[in-house]
Amino acid sequence: MSACAQCGAEYADPSQNCEERFDALLALDHSRVQPWGSRHGLAFSTFALQHPEGRTPAQLAACWVMLYRVWIKGDNRAKLAASMRAQQSLTPEEWGVPGLPPVPAAGKKYAVTIADLGGFNAESYPEKLEEWGKATLAMWTPAR
Repeated sequence: MSACAQCGAEYADPSQNCEERFDALLALDHSRVQPWGSRHGLAFSTFALQHPEGRTPAQLAACWVMLYRVWIKGDNRAKLAASMRAQQSLTPEEWGVPGLPPVPAAGKKYAVTIADLGGFNAESYPEKLEEWGKATLAMWTPAR
């Protein structure tokens, strides 16, 4: 068994890793086939927040806004993505979202990781993506 140092995902085969899994998901996203293509922003944001190493605070803030606005505020993901592309300089607060919380400690296991999404099956992918995104928000959202 091997574990991802950032998100805690566990792999029975030590040759597997989160980056490899994400590359496979990106191939589906970029195929523009549904249900993957229209959810690229959510998948990227979720992966980036679970794997923040090497990402800038601005990149993480944009991912935070995407997940928060869709999974907590209920925004339409396509409309939000278009708005975010057009207004890239807005802060989370200007998007009506709390500021970016501190990055969770590396190695803390998220309740759902990319390893838990299986083969990215078309029928179950939207539901599994939501579970993955919400688990990510739960780790990043400070106790209130």
